[in-house]
Amino acid sequence: MSENKQSCCCCCGGKPIKKKILLVDDDKDFVESNKEILEAEGYEIFVAYNGADGLEMAKKIRPDLMVLDVMMATKTEGFEVSRKIPQTPELKNMPILLVTGIRREMNLPFGFEPDETWLPVSSVMEKPIDPVKFVETVKARIR
Repeated sequence: MSENKQSCCCCCGGKPIKKKILLVDDDKDFVESNKEILEAEGYEIFVAYNGADGLEMAKKIRPDLMVLDVMMATKTEGFEVSRKIPQTPELKNMPILLVTGIRREMNLPFGFEPDETWLPVSSVMEKPIDPVKFVETVKARIR
């Protein structure tokens, strides 16, 4: 059985249940290419193209991992969403993989690291992301 599936005891006839990943990014090309990569790895993929929709969808589907972009409707939308998640009871333990091109876009001399208060995410990856490293990071972060 794939490591990306878990067994169900009785409610679905013992079929493996796919781990759910929510991709939240306004870049449709990024979403489609990574959706295909993750589906090929056996994950069930859900998509939202902005932070508000992503947060609402996460509450409904309770994903095993959220892959969250930073710059969407605003340059800091992903940062704001990441800080709302720990305050949302049904999502507070959901891991978040933050993907961003903000450092390159704004020519920042520093990167971003997970921080319990300011950036409560599991991992940060700089865009453009390497597909192999992306899958490795997803597998390491998903529960």
